[in-house]
Amino acid sequence: ACEAALEEQAAREAIAWEEQQEEEARKPPARKPPAWKKVEQPQFQVTEMVARANKSLPGDYYAIKFPRDKDEILQMGPSWLTKAFQTTGVLGLDNTVIAIDDAREFVGGGAGLKCILKVRYKNELPHLHNELFVKLPHKPGGSDRYFVSCMWNHDRPETIFNIWLEPCVPYRVPKMYFSDICAESTNFILITETIPWTKKGQVIGPGEIEPAYDKYMDWELPNTGVEHYHTLCKALGKIAAYHKAGKLHPQMEEMFPMPDINHVKLGVPPFDAAAKKKATHDIDQLIKFLSETAKEAFPKDVSDAQWLERWKSEALHFMSYSQEVALYCFGEGTAEWKDYVTFTHNNLQIDNAFFWRREDGVLEVGLLDWGVLSCAPFASAVQGCISGAEAEVLLQHRDAFLETAVNSYLLYGGPKLNLDRFTKMNNLQMMSWACGITANVTQVMKHTKKNEWSDIKDWMDPKLVGRFQTRTHCSQFKIALQLWRQMGLYEKFLDWVKEEKLPAKIQV
Repeated sequence: ACEAALEEQAAREAIAWEEQQEEEARKPPARKPPAWKKVEQPQFQVTEMVARANKSLPGDYYAIKFPRDKDEILQMGPSWLTKAFQTTGVLGLDNTVIAIDDAREFVGGGAGLKCILKVRYKNELPHLHNELFVKLPHKPGGSDRYFVSCMWNHDRPETIFNIWLEPCVPYRVPKMYFSDICAESTNFILITETIPWTKKGQVIGPGEIEPAYDKYMDWELPNTGVEHYHTLCKALGKIAAYHKAGKLHPQMEEMFPMPDINHVKLGVPPFDAAAKKKATHDIDQLIKFLSETAKEAFPKDVSDAQWLERWKSEALHFMSYSQEVALYCFGEGTAEWKDYVTFTHNNLQIDNAFFWRREDGVLEVGLLDWGVLSCAPFASAVQGCISGAEAEVLLQHRDAFLETAVNSYLLYGGPKLNLDRFTKMNNLQMMSWACGITANVTQVMKHTKKNEWSDIKDWMDPKLVGRFQTRTHCSQFKIALQLWRQMGLYEKFLDWVKEEKLPAKIQV
């Protein structure tokens, strides 16, 4: 009897051990990022772009070669995916990717190429995703690749974020499977889980992701997005607070250093004769586009040629204070200017987020697309976020959005900001935005030709709203100028010049 009892106990222990091993096997492996190192992006001429991009070189961080486009993903196949996922640690050494069942490119956003992969694993486990999102650079033949990958250096911050900071931010972000970049070639790849968006028109239950919202199509949002923008502003404040409280990566200062305000002073170009000439040309182009070429598509308050000429004078006067505006938004003149400069998501428009509701109905948010990360004025990040809202929403809710961001910053460990100053910063940021987008008429005409505009009589025309670059730039022209006019931003700017005791400058 004793022997039988021992055998029974041994059998139970063996079963328990097997169950424990199975449970351990089902747990996601611990991802161990490589040692952090700083890599400078070399600057080179646009004529070198194609030759550099055609090089197949190892990445700067994981030191393995990676595919440069969808076709190379298929050529390198499951064996490369296995190697990549085991290198990052998301796939156990006892598991493999056994098949790529589908690879579909799609158009989305303007920062690069995207595709969806459908894969299978030898051992299908709960923490492994079968549908994966892949982000790649633009093809190297056009100017978009040179500007995004070299001049603006968008891809490296996103790579750094996904390798080292993804576990640190206090918000849900897509699980990273592999990401790397090569400074010499500027080639880049990001592979993450896909977001399980609900299809438009379907009933959405608690915990289910709302449909994907596109930039400058806020009529698709519930209540034109007011609650969604409050949620985004809260997220900006919380991440910024975590940065100030030291709750992000221990090498954060090396990854995303705080700027030196003296370098800011040197880095803002003066509004000299050459800058004035270019600004005047850009504004004239925009005025012609709004009051002649595309007049029928725009509301009368921004296609009025007489008002636009007055706005031109106001804009050029404002631009002559560009350095003073930049320094004010960096917090110069406050007791601690660094309180107003922080790390947060710098491009948190509605299409770079995903939303769901908890059981109690509270709206939650997850964050996408970390391509333009840096430590910068907090007011700039908030303006970049809410600039996607319609003018009618901002006219009614702008001040509340700012208050949400500032309160969240304080609530989660950041310093207390002066809300009145922060509001003035936002006024100046809106004006800077309106002046900056004047250079984008050429981009609009590239995607919707001059002869097409004579047929566009309505904002919802597919040739306008259905083309990403056309819609986003035209929406900015419309919203920025409506806000300039209806909020009296120029008058607020003149008051600010007096309050700051800035020297008078000749109005152009």
